[in-house]
Amino acid sequence: MTLEILPQALLSMKNVHPVLSDGNSLILFKQLNESLINKAIYLRQIIHDNDGVSNLVDENHLIFLTKGIYTVSDFVPAQGVFNAVLFSIDDKLIDKYLSSLIDGVRVGNQLPLNQVRGTYVIQANEQIRRYIHSLADVYSEFGQTPALVELKLLELLHLIARQDQSYRFVRELSSRVRNNKNHRSITDFMEQYYSHKLNVDDYALLTGRSVSTFLRDFKRIYNTTPNKWIVDKKVEVARGLMLTNNYSVTRAALEAGFEDVSNFIKVYKRKYGVTPKQSKSRIEQMQYENIVSI
Repeated sequence: MTLEILPQALLSMKNVHPVLSDGNSLILFKQLNESLINKAIYLRQIIHDNDGVSNLVDENHLIFLTKGIYTVSDFVPAQGVFNAVLFSIDDKLIDKYLSSLIDGVRVGNQLPLNQVRGTYVIQANEQIRRYIHSLADVYSEFGQTPALVELKLLELLHLIARQDQSYRFVRELSSRVRNNKNHRSITDFMEQYYSHKLNVDDYALLTGRSVSTFLRDFKRIYNTTPNKWIVDKKVEVARGLMLTNNYSVTRAALEAGFEDVSNFIKVYKRKYGVTPKQSKSRIEQMQYENIVSI
């Protein structure tokens, strides 16, 4: 699975059409006519959740995803094509919006911290749907227009906040700076995403660190290198699947994140002194002997 950095990666996609842009904030149209499974994205500019929470975004719904979120996105069309409008909102523009609210941030801060996740799905009301349709009808050929993109994005933010009487949306916006400055837990992130096709640069980025800081912190926690830890972790997971869940060698290797079963067998033998098949045979023999002795 390849990691893509958004919104930059969107601009090179043939199924994405920029509507309005000022170089930092963007409004884009996106169309999909085929399934999208296990697409890994990291949203540098604005937007599976770091806590492993899945968000279902249905028709006429919006998902707010804060800066620094790593997500795995699936889409399977029931019929026809999938159309979406994507908004990438610069931090300075968000700060301008928040400063325009009368006690908006203060009221928003009443939401408990444990309800601020960095992902938030809401249904678009009639006003928001009309706003989005107007983008296609009126602004599809405007392109690079900084003043206009700012006005349209501020309008969107006000429309969402007006609909959201719980102040959850404002709370998510106002908490983003605090969330972005904090390093994510390396242990939590590695345990969740060890099997994904990511490199050291990706892991550093996704945990909010420079590569040098990530390597230093990782060494302090695990006393080894990320690559060695990932291989060992995959082997341990595969071993558990074989011996506890009775998976075949091939199924266990693939499930644990190995792309090459022969490489898994080689690594397994180096770690445990026997092949995966020999391990399974020994466990099966022990189980048989226990049954006989009983």
